[in-house]
Amino acid sequence: MMSQPCVIVTCKQASHVLCHCCNKNLCLDHLSSHTTLINYQSNSLTDQVNILHDQFKRLNIEQLVDGDRQKLDKWKDDSLKKIQRFYGNKCEELERFYDQKIRQQQKEIDQLNRKLTEFNKNEETTNEDDLRTMILHVKQQIDTIEKNGIPINIRSLTIDNNLIIIGEPQIQEFDLTNLSLPYQTFKVSEHSGSGMVTNNQYLLIDQSPQLSLFDRDLIVIKQCTWRYGPIRDICWSLGLNSFIVITEMNKAFLVNGFNLSIDSIEPIHNQLWMSCTCSNSLLYLVSLSNAVVEFSLLPFISYKRRWDQPETCKKNEFIKDIACNDNILALVVASYLNKMVHLILRSLTTFDQLVSIHLDIKHPSYQLPIRCCPFKSNDWIVIEANTSHLFHVDKDGKIKGTLKYDRQPYNAVLFGSNILVIRTDNTINFHQL
Repeated sequence: MMSQPCVIVTCKQASHVLCHCCNKNLCLDHLSSHTTLINYQSNSLTDQVNILHDQFKRLNIEQLVDGDRQKLDKWKDDSLKKIQRFYGNKCEELERFYDQKIRQQQKEIDQLNRKLTEFNKNEETTNEDDLRTMILHVKQQIDTIEKNGIPINIRSLTIDNNLIIIGEPQIQEFDLTNLSLPYQTFKVSEHSGSGMVTNNQYLLIDQSPQLSLFDRDLIVIKQCTWRYGPIRDICWSLGLNSFIVITEMNKAFLVNGFNLSIDSIEPIHNQLWMSCTCSNSLLYLVSLSNAVVEFSLLPFISYKRRWDQPETCKKNEFIKDIACNDNILALVVASYLNKMVHLILRSLTTFDQLVSIHLDIKHPSYQLPIRCCPFKSNDWIVIEANTSHLFHVDKDGKIKGTLKYDRQPYNAVLFGSNILVIRTDNTINFHQL
């Protein structure tokens, strides 16, 4: 007989005990606190107040403050490490800049020596005035470096008071139309793909020919060279603690979430997968034929189920993207005939269609991306590059807001609970929510 889940809604454990007083299923972790509550409620009102009074007097405020201050101390230590790491990276960048600048000046001086030698041999057509002008130009460059060094623009470090919130944070309704300007922007090569995914702690970015792991301050934590062909899509598996990468070369790989070591995934090789997404223990892949294939990830990667057209989409439609949250699978579906685009939400367990939402996208491009990412409160954000629009869709399938972005958005992810990361053709933009 399958055990029931614990009655505590935030608990993911199976129950082990049935409370006969209230007929509730409880795990062992919550049994003790539940028993204390039952015993407390069985007392008279006077006894309950007296128990509360005694409990209050036993509170050790100094100990509680000290325990919470340790959280602040850890944040301070982690922040100082990030600053030190950032400082170290900039020192290395400064040395590389100087090295490049000095090599350039040495190259120009060597060129001047050659021209001077040829001039003295009357083999050079450059006249003396031109040669003096070249010498003066090089001297001015060296004088500038000697006097001023290399220009460094340093902005003072600003601390947002909302970095640390004491007490319960106030939940505000998100309004896409009031999306703030990016507070951080990172340049990427236009020749990179649009791959980008987060494990909530770090952000993995396709920067061909490298994969780069960033923290929330856009500081590089780890990098590795990618030699396995253009990346089509990336997703994160919490169960495997790894990123799953599918490529245009009909290959798939596991990228370790800590050291970025790379392993081949043989069971899903040799098929042209178009997009991918993960739940904790399941992987969903979209094939070129618009099939959705489900693989189990634990205890090993193995085929589980498959859905084909017309169950996934109609014969004249194609799947642009796939994403999932805790219990919903989202498919972005476009039509070849009428150019319409729908966001279809399906049950993760049964694949039953729950809702289909028409997105007002004019003439979607087959080449440009339309991506979907899970958002706060089980909502969704859909980005569309052809007309540079963002759509905020709630969990019930209603469009809560739209926004025209200032650049073509190629990808978007929710980083933690308060950062929306949007990738364009050559930037990564961090927006505070």
